[in-house]
Amino acid sequence: MSLSKTETPILLQCTALTVGFQRPLLGPLTLRVQAGERHLITGPNGSGKSLLLQALVGRAQVFGGDLRLADTALSYLAQEHPRPMPWPLSGHDWFAAMQATPPDLPLLQPLLNKRLDRLSGGQWQLLRLAAVLQSALSATRPALILLDEPSNHLDAEVRASAVELIRDMPASITLLLTSHDQDFMRALGFTSTPMEQLLESA
Repeated sequence: MSLSKTETPILLQCTALTVGFQRPLLGPLTLRVQAGERHLITGPNGSGKSLLLQALVGRAQVFGGDLRLADTALSYLAQEHPRPMPWPLSGHDWFAAMQATPPDLPLLQPLLNKRLDRLSGGQWQLLRLAAVLQSALSATRPALILLDEPSNHLDAEVRASAVELIRDMPASITLLLTSHDQDFMRALGFTSTPMEQLLESA
């Protein structure tokens, strides 16, 4: 079925989805994401937010239900990411590897010439976040960005830059975020959906 000019494409559709690793751990849940939407999934640690995103990128197993992902350019920020070894890559190297152009962000610019293994936890998180967001701008397919707890390790100053980066993304870019950080969520201003609501609506 073709879409009319007035219909917004659905990039992600989960129906009664059950996911986990060696065994089912989460679900059934239902979620629909249309192009250009900003979804913020909230909930405490252990509620399954990260597991859901891992399932969407193939890092967790689907045990039941239906998962439909359109032909999208997926960009994923995992909650944790070890710094690449053994080569002492710089911030510029990381952006090149992500096929992204560094944004003109004052706090980010000094990090580009530094070695990744010499960045603080918050600096590394900001660099990773910026590279994931910027990589979506050059995509030739509809872009869907998945951000798992993007405010992790960020102090107040760096957090403000992270919020600026996320909120400045073009309206054509689709965002699906998870967070339990109340201050960060308020700063973003996105409509939030509790994880339990996705489960209740399945």
